[in-house]
Amino acid sequence: MVNQEVDYSPVIEILEDILGECNMHNDYKGQMSFDCPVCSYDIKGLDKGDGKGNLEINYKYGVYKCWVCAETNETHGSIHKLIKKFGNPKQLKKYLILRPEENEDGSKRVYRPVKLPIDFIPFKNASIGLKLTPEYKQAFNYIKKRNITDLMLQMYNIGFCYRGIYENRIIIPSYDEERRLNYFIARSYLNRTKMKYKNPEAQKELIIFNEYVINWEENIYIVEGAFDSIFIPNAIPMLGKFMSETLFNKLYTKAKGKIIIVLDPDAWNDAERLYHKLNCGKLMGRVYAIKLEGDQDIADLEGKLENYKIKQLD
Repeated sequence: MVNQEVDYSPVIEILEDILGECNMHNDYKGQMSFDCPVCSYDIKGLDKGDGKGNLEINYKYGVYKCWVCAETNETHGSIHKLIKKFGNPKQLKKYLILRPEENEDGSKRVYRPVKLPIDFIPFKNASIGLKLTPEYKQAFNYIKKRNITDLMLQMYNIGFCYRGIYENRIIIPSYDEERRLNYFIARSYLNRTKMKYKNPEAQKELIIFNEYVINWEENIYIVEGAFDSIFIPNAIPMLGKFMSETLFNKLYTKAKGKIIIVLDPDAWNDAERLYHKLNCGKLMGRVYAIKLEGDQDIADLEGKLENYKIKQLD
């Protein structure tokens, strides 16, 4: 697999030329949001858009979708389709010439199946001798500081690596609904590190983290990270502040109960934005949020969810 720096600036320039200034840009993920040219401008008849940024584009994957009118107005698909539909022939020609390829030969990036690190040791399987080593104690002390219990370690098969590529990292595996490994989180347990997370090369946008533990008939909690999901029953981590199209579609088609958003206190604006994206169609009226205050942590919710009021937003 060729791993090279790709210059996406020509595509970004074309998109902004067609859709105007973006509402949000996550250059790490290649994710941008704009006011939708259909439901924000044409349907509402607004000159400057509605400011909601419902049209999201991932230029690394070459796709777009409006989270409000995708089903009714076909506002989803490839960037090629978007530019052809809303741009002009000159912009389309420029895109076809300048669009980046994933590999030098023009082929699509191919991801290998995810495997747990060869040096991975589940905490539940650690030998007595290993438990006496400084490496184990350092990893286990980190786990205890995060308030992770022995039951959680066993339930989620959490482990660590003290050597190898993922040296000094806590490993939280993810399994699909058939209990097949599809991803893992590797978080450093050292106090000082240049890279907190070192996760595998994989299309994490296409997975539901630990889907095998999710009951789609019950209330589902949406959280940011894998560590957050451990402390709340039936929780799905987005692995970030933005929801993938895969997770949105799964919630839309399979969720039968309430969907409750619980993000970190400093991410309330993201929670509000996510709420308004989810609260549509079949999910209308079933989306709620919990607002954490100050330095509250999601770990504080364990066993105390009934004390936190869920609310619907205006």
